Amino acid sequence: MIINKSYDPLIAKTVLQRYWWWPVLFVALFTAVAYAYLRYTKPIYESQMVIQLGERDSAKDLLDIENINTKDSALSSVVELLRSELLFERAVKRLNLNVSLYSKGDLLTEEKYMSSAFNVQPYELMDSSLINQEIHIVVKGQKNIEVNYEYGGKTIRVNGKINEHIRNTHFDIVVKVANSANFKSVSTENDLYFVFNDKKSLSASLIKGLSVVPIDPNAKTISVSFRGHNPKLCRDITNAISESFVDYDRELKRKSSAGILEFIDSRLDSLSNELEDSKDTLMRYSRESRISDPESAGTILSVNISKLQDQLFTLEEEFRALEMVSSSLKENTNRLEVYRLMPEMMGKSYETNLVAKLQSLHDLLETRDDLIYAGATLDNPKIKHIDQKISSKMGQIQRSIKSLETRLSENLSVVKRKINELEVETFDLPEKKLEFNRLKNIQNLNEKYFNLFSEKKVLYEISDAGYTSMNRVLSSPKVNHNPVKPNRQVVYISFIILGLFAGLGVILLRYLMFNEINVVEDLEKILPEKASILGGVPLLKLPLDYSRILVADAPKSILAESMRKIRTNLSYVSPGYKTIAVSSSISGEGKTFVSMNLAGIIAMSGKRTILLDLDFRKPKIHLGFDIENKAGVSTVIAGHCDLDEVIRKSQVENLDVITAGPIPPNPSELLLSEKFISIVEELKKRYDVVLMDNPPVGLVSDGVKNLSDADIPIYVFKSHFSKRNFAMRVRELFEVQQLGSLNVILNGVKRSNSNRYGYGYGYGFGFEDEDEGYVDENYSNIRIGKSGRRRWLRWFKND
Repeated sequence: MIINKSYDPLIAKTVLQRYWWWPVLFVALFTAVAYAYLRYTKPIYESQMVIQLGERDSAKDLLDIENINTKDSALSSVVELLRSELLFERAVKRLNLNVSLYSKGDLLTEEKYMSSAFNVQPYELMDSSLINQEIHIVVKGQKNIEVNYEYGGKTIRVNGKINEHIRNTHFDIVVKVANSANFKSVSTENDLYFVFNDKKSLSASLIKGLSVVPIDPNAKTISVSFRGHNPKLCRDITNAISESFVDYDRELKRKSSAGILEFIDSRLDSLSNELEDSKDTLMRYSRESRISDPESAGTILSVNISKLQDQLFTLEEEFRALEMVSSSLKENTNRLEVYRLMPEMMGKSYETNLVAKLQSLHDLLETRDDLIYAGATLDNPKIKHIDQKISSKMGQIQRSIKSLETRLSENLSVVKRKINELEVETFDLPEKKLEFNRLKNIQNLNEKYFNLFSEKKVLYEISDAGYTSMNRVLSSPKVNHNPVKPNRQVVYISFIILGLFAGLGVILLRYLMFNEINVVEDLEKILPEKASILGGVPLLKLPLDYSRILVADAPKSILAESMRKIRTNLSYVSPGYKTIAVSSSISGEGKTFVSMNLAGIIAMSGKRTILLDLDFRKPKIHLGFDIENKAGVSTVIAGHCDLDEVIRKSQVENLDVITAGPIPPNPSELLLSEKFISIVEELKKRYDVVLMDNPPVGLVSDGVKNLSDADIPIYVFKSHFSKRNFAMRVRELFEVQQLGSLNVILNGVKRSNSNRYGYGYGYGFGFEDEDEGYVDENYSNIRIGKSGRRRWLRWFKND
């Protein structure tokens, strides 16, 4: 196969003229495919809203108090919360999606959310196996309906009426219909059914359409959109997500505030009881001992003991706080618990060291939650890596707590020892005075811590009251009836471009694989330099059953003029030529037609000419002259008859014919025999020109020797029929067969307005038949055979 790697305008023009309709066909085909795609593809709608995060702390502005609820959360954590299954399931629960309604057509099934001709009100579902199963509704009359479904391998049918309860052992429902006529019409066109939904599986299937994207980190804006096949459902789900987010945020704030206040109240209750007890004890002791004001002698000792008691209480309080932190971390390690522990460290001696580590642990837990919200599993390398960090951080905190507990325990021991020493020193003081001071100190301590916690409670309540979450929806979701997918304009343009490129691809492939010889210029490019071109024979209209001599019947026709020019070129090739051998690559290229009409035009010039049919395998000349083929060249060579017996006169003056004769079993041996050579020599003596119609040399080698021995060997190609690789056979005749010269005729040349076919043969008339026949419009008096016909499927064949 020859591949055309360079640009040839003649080939390009031919390919475009022949295959221009391929892009049109592909564009039309792809447009039809686009229409079908748009017609039978479910549209996808989108509803979108924009949320802005914010908060306001009035107490901080007035009292410079940082609220515990103030969010240190990054925008990404809120995005992950909005994407989470937890929040999405809360949103789905807000919607009335216990039952989904469907309308099933021939090709598509459409969910009828808020747009159905009927509605199903579920009152009770007794059998959970019916969840996610199709339950069909069939109209039986004006108000009668049938509900049927598959259960346990059987079809269950339940009859009932619209707008009335339909009960059985599996469910209790009401099929509500506002317009009975519309409901009946819709049920006739489509199959109507409904499905009891499982909220978790429904959420899992719907969450795929959710998209949460941060817009501006500085403005803390987030885009929340949902895509689905129902625009109203998209709007409602987006609304439900925003409402669920706001409620969830309030719920977390409420739980956090309630927990802190509950802790402060519990401490106040305990201190209040201790303070009352200490006051009562001191009062009783004062009455019993009659001491109201201790002597100043024990003032310094009492002050020192009081200071040590303060230190002891502080150390014990810090020690209890450490025990609480350690216990909380062992029992429940989560972000909220760690976050709640940090306020307990306020004012402690180890606040800076331990709070920083707790904050670092909180950040790691927050990162882990973000990854899990994003869809990461526990086997995810990132989760495992963060878990290792969390475990390491927990170990550091526990070691720090252990170290702090050890240090505090030592300090407690030191303080207690000092108190004991001071108590020993005060042993000599009056017992009543010492006891009074002790009870007084207890009362003062209780009052001090009671006032401290009361102040904290007031400050926190003020701070909590001044804190307001400012999360808001900047753009509310709306029902968008314009689908985002598929985009009709984009689909049509894409398919049209694909069709255009496919059609152009076919044209390009046809160009690259173009393997026909169309014009004389093609022969000039591909033939060896030794080959000379005699001219072209025009393609004439109307088919023939077989080749005929037409030049004699229409001597002024274009065909006759082209043959005359070829005859003239023969005299330039070999002025004294006696023999002419005509062949081609394969059958069907018109060598017999050229041979007959060339012999006729030579005879019309006054030369005695004889035409020999040497194509023993497929003889045709006898058909063109309407003579029998009982005897011919084969019978003369075989010795069955004499030469004079097979010479036949034709209707053309000076032209005789010898047919091929009966098909012999050994055609190659006959043409190579000495008898054949002697026949040719005898004919050369009797006639001026001996023209031999040889078999195709592209298929058999019978006629190669005749081409080599002839004065003028002629090789026939046929326009729009012969392949370019046939020229390789011509090159082989020169190189392998040692052919001295070869002359080429291009047969069946079509007309060109630009007259670019060479040698003045810029003419063409119609279509050729299978048997090489041609007719000019000047041959209206010639009988045309019945078997000629156009091969309309030819353009489907591969070049």
